[in-house]
Amino acid sequence: KIIERQQGRQPEPRVAALPPADPDASPKQMYEQAHGYLLQRDYAAAETAFDEFLRRFPNDPLAAYAQYWLGESLYFRGQYRAAAAAYLKGYQNHTKSPKAAEALLRLGMSLQRLGQKDAACNSFNELTAKFPNAPGHVKSTATAERQRAGCT
Repeated sequence: KIIERQQGRQPEPRVAALPPADPDASPKQMYEQAHGYLLQRDYAAAETAFDEFLRRFPNDPLAAYAQYWLGESLYFRGQYRAAAAAYLKGYQNHTKSPKAAEALLRLGMSLQRLGQKDAACNSFNELTAKFPNAPGHVKSTATAERQRAGCT
């Protein structure tokens, strides 16, 4: 660690290994545990836990939320390509979910961070077209992100 500091690098953060998921845990218990990691800003643990939830319970009513929060955990860690894939999967698989509009918004934001302006603008435009009654915060964020990306 001393050598790393002398060379101007920060030591790698230590990540505690997660205990294995309880094989008897209910979908709700697993989801709440994963969401708890997210609330604690332990994004790597949240990602692992949401992945496990989605692997075990892909058709559970909470799957749309788990998919969205998986995208968020990746986005917050700056993994925009993986986040975009997670948001896209959530949007495609759960188009009727209350999180569908937000997933499309965050897909556009991820694509914009990757420098894919046209794809990002397409996502923002689809959001406006398919979700005219989206929550106000989703609409206002989409408007701001559309301007930031330079969409026409």
